[in-house]
Amino acid sequence: MTFFAHDRMLRLQVNERFLVTMTSGETWDGQLKDTDDEHLVLRGVKALEGGAWVPVDGEIWLPRLSVSYMQKP
Repeated sequence: MTFFAHDRMLRLQVNERFLVTMTSGETWDGQLKDTDDEHLVLRGVKALEGGAWVPVDGEIWLPRLSVSYMQKP
């Protein structure tokens, strides 16, 4: 599957909730608001810190190249 097919599949999931794990090990839980070639934008976000979910103010922009994987809870 090409990069563009993956991009199309991700864009069809806008407004869905995802757990996003980064290559650094950080994990985020939020609703996918938008995506482009370089970033994911999540809203209603919680960060996993020390085994507990901590609310995050506002939206976060995550670099797509640093995303290890995404899953629907």
